[in-house]
Amino acid sequence: MHRTHARMSLLLLVTALGALAGCAPTAMGPMVMRLGPGSPTHKLAQIGVRTGPRLSAPTAGSQPFIEDSARFRGDDASFSTQQWGMALDAAISWPLTERLQLHTGLQGEFFLPIPIPGYGLYAGASYYVGSERLGLGPAVALRGASDFGLNTRGGPGSMFGAEASCAFSMQPEPNVSLGIVPFFAWNSLWSHGQTNTAVYYGGVVAARFSWGWLDNVELSGGFGRAKIQDGASWNVPIMGVRGGR
Repeated sequence: MHRTHARMSLLLLVTALGALAGCAPTAMGPMVMRLGPGSPTHKLAQIGVRTGPRLSAPTAGSQPFIEDSARFRGDDASFSTQQWGMALDAAISWPLTERLQLHTGLQGEFFLPIPIPGYGLYAGASYYVGSERLGLGPAVALRGASDFGLNTRGGPGSMFGAEASCAFSMQPEPNVSLGIVPFFAWNSLWSHGQTNTAVYYGGVVAARFSWGWLDNVELSGGFGRAKIQDGASWNVPIMGVRGGR
């Protein structure tokens, strides 16, 4: 009985901390990176950490009642966790043919260190054009995310959007892929009862290789630009690491 009460108390404490100090959703990009043809018969599962902007930050950070430390600062603070965050990213690529793949993913904010309380889902498709050594991988994806109206860091915020990307990739040797992936995303935003739109665009340099028992290790890095319809905009550093089999 005491153990049950202790577990309930711990769960309530974690939930309360998440509500008080959690994070608004991070907008990841590019959501889909098709670095090479991939296996035509086996799905690829990956998990890791990726970064991106909190698109609700300009609206949330302009409210008259918030503290100065939570104000939106744009390019003066590109790494501020009010407007930039890390998210856990779990993704699966499902081959349909030798060239066509479907992609699904789940995002959770990196905090406490469990994902609280911003969550997101995305799904898309890619089509590979080229040879095993050199090719293009255009892709499209849809994504939705929310912190469910909680007063979070950079939020509250919810979003729904679409993204187009195209990976220019090469494989200099077996099990090694290098690529450049530009992307452009459009999002509809809701924060503090206001509706807005945003674009998020940029590009990353990515590498994918085998390492030990992991069939697939993926590193990515680059820059993006987030721009809100009301005029706010800021630079966004992009970093990511995922591993899978």
